[in-house]
Amino acid sequence: MDPVPTAAPPQDGGAVVEQRPGTRDASIPDEPDATTSPPVRLLVPDLGLDVPLDAVGVTDDGLMEVPEDADRAGWYRFGPSPGDDTGSAVLAGHVDDREGPGAFMALTEAQEDMRVVVEHDDGSRTDYTVTARRTTDKKELPVDDLFDRDGPPLLQLVTCTGPWSERAGSYRDNLVVTATPVG
Repeated sequence: MDPVPTAAPPQDGGAVVEQRPGTRDASIPDEPDATTSPPVRLLVPDLGLDVPLDAVGVTDDGLMEVPEDADRAGWYRFGPSPGDDTGSAVLAGHVDDREGPGAFMALTEAQEDMRVVVEHDDGSRTDYTVTARRTTDKKELPVDDLFDRDGPPLLQLVTCTGPWSERAGSYRDNLVVTATPVG
């Protein structure tokens, strides 16, 4: 199984992740894994990024759901939550749609050491620092690593980038911004 993130055309505005993210045995748990309060907002102050988050799952055809509204992002609720002690919390959002830039367009300017804040529905916050930013051809994205449930606590922010392919109807690459908890 080699799932890769793909983007729908800007006219329907969606980056989605193929197959069943982070589930090496292709099973989806009945309930979310999170042990902390669900995330409701993502902030990257240096980029002016302030994005509401929706808990998302997997579509019937095995794709990670992403909110249709390009001004929102999705948290993969069947994996770790931001603030959990282990595993990668994954947030995915659109780089654009037919109306213009999407919520995650600002991530194209992310740099190491930038502060990232996740607000939770109980009012708590989890602070992160950007430690890596990489562009990967969608066919080469290591999805099992991206959706790791057992490794160190990480925040993975995913969107589309690179040239638009008319033939494929998607962007060629994915941008992954990785952040580690502060403290």
